Amino acid sequence: MPNETVEGYVMDLGCIRKNARDELLEKARVHTRDCALMGHCVESGYGIVSDDGSLTVLDPDATPHVVDVVEASATDEGIRLHVQREHRDGAMATTDVTEIAATE
Repeated sequence: MPNETVEGYVMDLGCIRKNARDELLEKARVHTRDCALMGHCVESGYGIVSDDGSLTVLDPDATPHVVDVVEASATDEGIRLHVQREHRDGAMATTDVTEIAATE
């Protein structure tokens, strides 16, 4: 499997599970920074909802990287991330997480 890059809105898995699949992109666009940093949300892990509505669940090791980027973000809702992943031991491992600057 090749390495991959995923871009989209970050959302914790707890909130992802609470939303209907066809509403996920709409909800991810307004998902708040505060929610993403709540204890139980951090513990649930994270996913990236792409502009086409597809969901990529990130590996547990991505969580501290996501938290660092979200904490440093000045964006209150709809935080977009650029995530680089590589194939390791039969699974995708996150190697880099950066925020995509908002464009007005």
